[in-house]
Amino acid sequence: MPAKKPIRRSQLISPWGVGQMINFPKDESLMVVGLDMWEEKFRTISELDEFKVTEERLAKRLGVKEFRLPPDFRDPGQGITNPSLKIPFVRFPRWHYCTRCGHMEKISIYDSQKPTCSGITFGSGRSCSTIPEKKRQRLIPVRFIAICPHGHIEDFPFMQWVHGGTLPEGQHNLRLRAGRSSGALSGIEITCSCGAHKTMAGAFNEQSLTKIGVTCSGGRPWLGQEGERNNAIHCGQHLIVVQKGASNVYFSQVRSSIYLPQWEKSVDRRLVEVLEKNWGFLTTGMENGNFQRMRFELVAERNFAEEKKEFYTDKLLEAASKRITGADNSNTDDSEEKYRKMEYDAILSEAGGENQDFFVTKNQAYTYDDLETGGAICNGFTSVGLLHKLRETRAFVGFSRWLPDDGKSLTEKKNFIKLGQRIEWLPAVVVRGEGVFFEFNEKRLKEWALKDEVIKRAKFLSDNYNRPREAKGQNRREIKPEFLLIHTFSHLVINQFSYECGYGSSALRERIYCNLEFPNETMNGALIYTASGDSEGSLGGLVRQGKQGNLESIVYNAIENARWCSSDPICIDSHGQGPNSCNLAACHNCALLPETCCEESNMLLDRAMLIGELDNPSIGYFNFR
Repeated sequence: MPAKKPIRRSQLISPWGVGQMINFPKDESLMVVGLDMWEEKFRTISELDEFKVTEERLAKRLGVKEFRLPPDFRDPGQGITNPSLKIPFVRFPRWHYCTRCGHMEKISIYDSQKPTCSGITFGSGRSCSTIPEKKRQRLIPVRFIAICPHGHIEDFPFMQWVHGGTLPEGQHNLRLRAGRSSGALSGIEITCSCGAHKTMAGAFNEQSLTKIGVTCSGGRPWLGQEGERNNAIHCGQHLIVVQKGASNVYFSQVRSSIYLPQWEKSVDRRLVEVLEKNWGFLTTGMENGNFQRMRFELVAERNFAEEKKEFYTDKLLEAASKRITGADNSNTDDSEEKYRKMEYDAILSEAGGENQDFFVTKNQAYTYDDLETGGAICNGFTSVGLLHKLRETRAFVGFSRWLPDDGKSLTEKKNFIKLGQRIEWLPAVVVRGEGVFFEFNEKRLKEWALKDEVIKRAKFLSDNYNRPREAKGQNRREIKPEFLLIHTFSHLVINQFSYECGYGSSALRERIYCNLEFPNETMNGALIYTASGDSEGSLGGLVRQGKQGNLESIVYNAIENARWCSSDPICIDSHGQGPNSCNLAACHNCALLPETCCEESNMLLDRAMLIGELDNPSIGYFNFR
């Protein structure tokens, strides 16, 4: 992207995907537009293949043909392909005002530049009319907007707010004057050239706009749909007034997938790359389960030397045939748990190889020498998997407003970020890294989870978590003791890796494998991995820490440090802390991580599941007695 408005590719997946406002330098607020305009950009690209991402398993799950990297800006020059590509934006919010005189102006979402103050003369106060036009300052966006639980967004209706719900006829100029009498909303006054005036006091009250007759117009500025342009379908929902930088304005919906190898370990890496890139073309012409050799010859001709065309045609056919024989007929529904079960099984079976983007070796827990320090690994786990190589694809599927989960189906989410039904791709980024996988001892875990005190504590936290969900009409999600244990252990180990290995905690992520929906699909594991999109943690450092002689002290220190928090005894005896009391013995001093690391938004954590309570240490999983 140009230096004036820089944004990383990964930020266009989360947190600033389609439909989100981004605050750029010099008080510019722009919104990322829908995929239709992205498609227009891609049509101008000469070499589209470099932007295509192949992740067959995730594409099948999300019902798309492919994924595409957000286009990156490249300065024009000799040998530079696809130069000067930019992500299209629209300007939102539309209402802007002058910080000197307060003049307000509603501009078009398509304006390429912020307007300057028009220098209107007011009856009192400062005016920019005496300043030469070229020296007047540019207007900045107001911070008040209105959102709808269905995902729509629009400007705060200042004109109706000042005039008691009516939209006056003729020319009316608004003025915003702030902080003159109070630092609160009552100190922000909107005045009109007709003499009407009103402060912003009460604007954030429930149904404040409905009371003046303003409901959701169904505005989707990222798709060019606005109520004023009469191209939006009126929604009619109550509007919620928020500040444009509020955290509930936008929740990015991302689906991630760890690449699982579909090829024999002996297949050369170059052949795998060619086959995956052209798999759709190669499988299109299959007849009675047989490939068309002609298609393989064309692929071999494009990717290998002419004199070795026949040799590589045979090699490609052989590898493809072996893959078809052991093809994975995975479920195509959007169940995250079923999807992760495939990853769980692949890690335990030590799938992949050094020539692929997924390579696992597994160490049995008894090979770790930690009995003298309590035997947390030997007794608590079955095995430790070392993921020397992994590739994660993160795809943007949609977004919600007001609540993280708005109840939309996957199809509805995808249709909300585009108009054209022929767009069969989603934006995604690919990150490579490594990781350490902990497989918990299933027998010991089941025995521990049957303890009455453990069940009681887990149910208390589960009720706290589900109470607001049910109040909002969402389905109940039962939280098991096993999940709380695995999740909290992941947080503590990430913190310990950060202390002992020099990783920034935000460079590490967790991936929890625990069956909550399907009791028969047993999963009890956690993957700690580096996949931050840069070089940190991609050179074998994390895998090295997972080997014998290193991991014992890390796990031991993680558990021992959890036995005492600087906020204890308040923290360990807590009956609920954090958002909606969704944590028990877990706070910023002991178990919480940066938001990018945690899959559950730093909720559903409890140290007592690992080390027990002060007056009842026996409920701790790692208290082996």
